[in-house]
Amino acid sequence: MISNMKKLFSALAFIAFATAPLFAQETMEEVNPNAPAFEWAETTHDFGTIPQGVPVTNKFSFTNTGKEPLIISNVQKTCGCTVTDWTKEPIMPGQKGFVAAEYNAAKEGPFTKAITVQSNANTPNVKLYFKGTVEKAEQTGSVPEENTIFNSNN
Repeated sequence: MISNMKKLFSALAFIAFATAPLFAQETMEEVNPNAPAFEWAETTHDFGTIPQGVPVTNKFSFTNTGKEPLIISNVQKTCGCTVTDWTKEPIMPGQKGFVAAEYNAAKEGPFTKAITVQSNANTPNVKLYFKGTVEKAEQTGSVPEENTIFNSNN
């Protein structure tokens, strides 16, 4: 009897694992045809060469091409070198919104950063990228040499 129960349990477990992908696939295909949708003007922005210590900002603009209001719930950044802002109120179908990223440009050299936009859109997480190269700032404000008795030409 115990042997039969083990066989039955094994058979049920096999059926459950074998059919799970079928059910998962079915739910993945169920997409709201009226869901809000992003249409981005650009998803990657190249700042080119920028001076060190001078923050730069890009506004990623988009249009809601869906049939329901689009709501951005959060914008995640990957480091403390970036500040984000975005349209806080719902974006109605056909209307425009933005996600802004400001990079502090403190560190010299090339950079590539990403921010992740979280929303109720048909694609709920969208990555936006910005890149460039920070050029080392030239030394300014150095102390001028003073004429003293030690360096005078007398």
